[in-house]
Amino acid sequence: MAGFRVSVGDNFRKTLGVIKYEEGGLSLTAIIAIGAGVGAFFLICLLIIILVCVAYRKKSQESDRVMKRMQTQMDVLEIRVAKECKEAFAELQTDMTEVTSDLSGVVGIPFVDYRTYCMRVLFPSTDEYDHPVLRDLQYEYGRQDNLEKGMKLFTQLVNNKTFLLLFVRTLESNKYFSMRERVNVASLISVALQNKMEYHTDILKTLLAELIERSVEGRNHPKLLLRRTESVAEKMLTNWFTFLLFKFLKECAGEPLFMLFRAIKQQVDKGPVDAVTSEAKYSLSEDKLIRHGIEYRTVVSEWRTGERGRVILQDEDLTTKPEGEYKKINTLGHYKVPDGAVMALVPKQKEYMTLTSSSSMRFGHQYENSTYYSGMMHGSPSLNRTVSPTAISIEMENKGTKYYHVVKPQENEVQKDGERGSKMVSEIYLTRLLATKGTLQQFVDDLFETIFSTAHRGSALPLAIKYMFDFLDDQALLHGITDIETVHTWKSNSLPLRFWVNMIKNPNFVFDIHKSNIVDACLSVVAQTFMDSCSMSEHKLGKDSPSSKLLYAKDIPKYKKWVERYYQDIKLMPAISDQDMNAMLAEESRLHNVEFSASSAVYELYQYADKYIEQLMTSLEEDEFARKNKLASRLDQIRQYMESDSVV
Repeated sequence: MAGFRVSVGDNFRKTLGVIKYEEGGLSLTAIIAIGAGVGAFFLICLLIIILVCVAYRKKSQESDRVMKRMQTQMDVLEIRVAKECKEAFAELQTDMTEVTSDLSGVVGIPFVDYRTYCMRVLFPSTDEYDHPVLRDLQYEYGRQDNLEKGMKLFTQLVNNKTFLLLFVRTLESNKYFSMRERVNVASLISVALQNKMEYHTDILKTLLAELIERSVEGRNHPKLLLRRTESVAEKMLTNWFTFLLFKFLKECAGEPLFMLFRAIKQQVDKGPVDAVTSEAKYSLSEDKLIRHGIEYRTVVSEWRTGERGRVILQDEDLTTKPEGEYKKINTLGHYKVPDGAVMALVPKQKEYMTLTSSSSMRFGHQYENSTYYSGMMHGSPSLNRTVSPTAISIEMENKGTKYYHVVKPQENEVQKDGERGSKMVSEIYLTRLLATKGTLQQFVDDLFETIFSTAHRGSALPLAIKYMFDFLDDQALLHGITDIETVHTWKSNSLPLRFWVNMIKNPNFVFDIHKSNIVDACLSVVAQTFMDSCSMSEHKLGKDSPSSKLLYAKDIPKYKKWVERYYQDIKLMPAISDQDMNAMLAEESRLHNVEFSASSAVYELYQYADKYIEQLMTSLEEDEFARKNKLASRLDQIRQYMESDSVV
């Protein structure tokens, strides 16, 4: 108990009484509620701690598994990289001797005939067996007399230097005279004058002199002269060398060129070649290099007669399995052809015609004879074709179905979990370029050394080369050009660039061979190296430079010295007399007098004269020498013969 008193200031004080406190505590319900709340709090905390511990342990175990998986993938990748490097090293050491020994027994070089060779160079975009210049001129019935008279007179005009030069100048001055027409007219003139090589050479020199004069006096830099085929003269120069260097090709340069082609083809065929993309394991071109590890092995077949059952091998048949939007072209592995299987070649039979033609023709090549493999078809691992077929279209006619052969295109593929980590960086396969280059080095050197040498295995330097190089030197002197690099560039553009690069890139112009896409890509790299070797300018190369230039970067300085020595040796040789040159040209005309129909070529030239007749007549009337020879009236008379239906 306690007393309770109230005070207000100093004047008021009053005792109210005694206050008594009642004794007692919390109720049982309140105590239970408080205990339950505290227990629940501690229980929740315990559960949270347990869940955190479980999650941490699970995360740690997952991290351990990821690390182990990554370590496994790294180990596998390391093994694959080591294997690839080991294979590349072995190839660098052994392939050259293998290729050399394999090619040592080559007997006979399949040169095409002179006519086919010329047609492939002069008219590359037309049928080499069905061009008008290959057959005698056929006159329209009932107009034969007039047409013969007209063609005889126009042939005389073509053999008139004043007319022919004006004809070329007039056509080239017309803005509608296309580049394709320039090339065609140049080749027609070359064919028309092929049996008069002295006159042909005179016309060529005059047109080249005019072209050089325009180049020196115009806005274009003189070094650009002859770099492209933009005039009749430039194409005629290519044709002139084509005519006069055929003998040199057959007797000297053809052999190393063919050996290089064979070496490239053999090296490419040693590994898989993708029939769709033309990419290969062994290549000089980075663009045509398979950047994947391919498991394959070589099958050795034995040829026997007899039948034990037949299976027609096709690129696609009913057994081809679709993989989404893709189908893989059938391989020997698909058919489970074992090593040592017996192979029989039998004539194509009618019951197989439809089956084979539907797929074979689709893939760019038709089989003349069906190929059958017989024997035990089991126990063969995956095997990829090692031949180099004609390139084929990725889009076939099967409603948008896409095909692949060795490597499936990556852009539409969904990578599986963990697959990315197991793949090697594609650049690791660039070592194959170096291995292939090392294998082919000897053959490239042999070809370049043969071309850039004045002593060709006992053969003398072709007179045409010395004659044209002297002409270019004289033109430089005439125009006061003292820059050595400019004259060097002229010579490089006239012969190596216009003739030899064409032969290197297209050996099928000279030989009866098939050039596949992958071989063409490799030859393009060699041709680019050849062109770089003829340039006097320095090429600054770095890690971002094209692989085709980096591949031969250390060899080009050596080749450049060969080119400079070659040009210098030719310059120091005694000048060719006009008598000797004319004798050689006359012999060339005699040897190939009947290869082409000159009258057909002249008739094709008349079509151009008629097409641009108004401008041509104006040029003839304005030229002093043409007026003296009455060339305009003669051309007008020819038109009357050519257009008249009655006897004139």
